[in-house]
Amino acid sequence: MPLDTARIITEAEYNAIWEEANACGEVLWQWNDVEQRRAIPKRLGQGEEWIIDLHPGLSIHIATYQYWRPLCLDYHYNGEGMLLSNFYLAGDRRMINPGIQLEEDREETAGETCLCYIKEVRSIEYFPAEQIHKSVGIKTDLERLKSFGMNWDNTSSLLRSLIEGKSAKNFHQSLNQSTPAMQQTLQQMLNCPYHGVIKRMYLESKVLELLVLQFHQLAGQNSYNTIPNFRPTDIERLHLAKEILQRDLDGPPSLLDLARQVGLNDYKLKRGFRYLFGTTVFGYLQTCRIKQAQELLCDRELSIAEIAHRVGYASASRFCDAFKRHMNMTPSAYRRRRI
Repeated sequence: MPLDTARIITEAEYNAIWEEANACGEVLWQWNDVEQRRAIPKRLGQGEEWIIDLHPGLSIHIATYQYWRPLCLDYHYNGEGMLLSNFYLAGDRRMINPGIQLEEDREETAGETCLCYIKEVRSIEYFPAEQIHKSVGIKTDLERLKSFGMNWDNTSSLLRSLIEGKSAKNFHQSLNQSTPAMQQTLQQMLNCPYHGVIKRMYLESKVLELLVLQFHQLAGQNSYNTIPNFRPTDIERLHLAKEILQRDLDGPPSLLDLARQVGLNDYKLKRGFRYLFGTTVFGYLQTCRIKQAQELLCDRELSIAEIAHRVGYASASRFCDAFKRHMNMTPSAYRRRRI
């Protein structure tokens, strides 16, 4: 996902814009029974956040926004120990959650759905400019899921371990594209014809319907440890995608562009990378960048900023941060050890 780094909104600027908008009353929450809405600051873009609290431990989060400039956030996320079910209806973004299971570096694309359980983690998010983003998220407390019974034998092992209390590790699990049934239910939810208590009952029924469809999709999806049904031509295309990333470290294509270049859909590309190479597409890209940076650091004539630029980082600070995540030391410390 290429970013116009000259115009990028940093975390500090983002927070300052929100503080200014709050102080002048531009983005105050508007309450209506169990619903709350607020617009995003006009200096950032256009759009709104919409939260519907159906019950304690069950809520809907709808976000629709478009940023005027590229945005890069780096903050501490607290998921409050709830299961989060996401449906991405429009727009693409890149997410990095260092240290979580399965997909710590990924691109979330329109039409995709995912399940994640994240208590506390660092979150690095990249949003392109002038692209409409729309998503629906469902937050569910684990105790509410347990109220349906403790026999989760027909669900995925990942979900079963979480519900049964055998594992509470942070994870993110991308699923296949939203099914037609999911898309229909999402539209019914977004265009609810009712009001008051009946609206809450209707929305709760749709939330449970979406969770059932998603849990069923997760149970039927092969785990990453199961051999996928790839044709020889698919394998060739996955290796071609790998070569493209190796060749274009300083200006890699987005996930969708890469998929189009090699003739695969984005889901098969992501699935194939995990199976063949043991990592996500962007995880592999970062590994290649760090390996090249290690070689360049042996040349003392190159500054850290020059190396960062050569391997595709927007700034020296971003490069140093990524290098430390991979190598457990700064680029300068690595250079001192090697030279």
